[in-house]
Amino acid sequence: MSSEKPFWEGKTGEELAGLHVKVTFETGAVAEGILNDDRCIHLGSYSFFRVFGSGHDGLVEPATPIKSIELVDDPECERIDDINAVRVGDVYVGTDGNRYPVVGLAEFADYPLRVKVSGGACLPHRDYFAYALRPKPKLPDHDGLWLDKYGALWMFCGGVGCVLCDEEGAWTTESSALSRLYTFTPFRPAKAVEA
Repeated sequence: MSSEKPFWEGKTGEELAGLHVKVTFETGAVAEGILNDDRCIHLGSYSFFRVFGSGHDGLVEPATPIKSIELVDDPECERIDDINAVRVGDVYVGTDGNRYPVVGLAEFADYPLRVKVSGGACLPHRDYFAYALRPKPKLPDHDGLWLDKYGALWMFCGGVGCVLCDEEGAWTTESSALSRLYTFTPFRPAKAVEA
């Protein structure tokens, strides 16, 4: 049996609002959606179901007949389970489900990461780490013109990339940049406009 506390323990409905959850009922039915302030998932205009009831001191308890409630990770992110592989820019997820942007790496064995919290930053203990999320880089997936995260123009043809490196419009093949393509992500398609 896991000693990890459920992500909702000690939380109110307002604190859980906006979380993406997957609910499995005792009947085997599964529903997925975003929790609102009323501890419900809305399935349509007037259709909803209650995921959590109100327990002691206004804290939530799973409604019955629910078998399990899981947080759903963003499909646009890669999950990092090794705390030593976390880097600046990742999203730190605590054992209670709370998420914080990683803003720095620390040199302490028990407190290896700095995360941003309201009003500043903190160093959470290693035992509080559940996993981290890293946004998947958006790489060019077809031939054409693309802009990188800096606004530089790239042209991709059959897997070969060229970057527009000067204001006169001279193209140069950037083989060193191609080997580090992920560092220029996310890319977005560029729209060509006739002059």
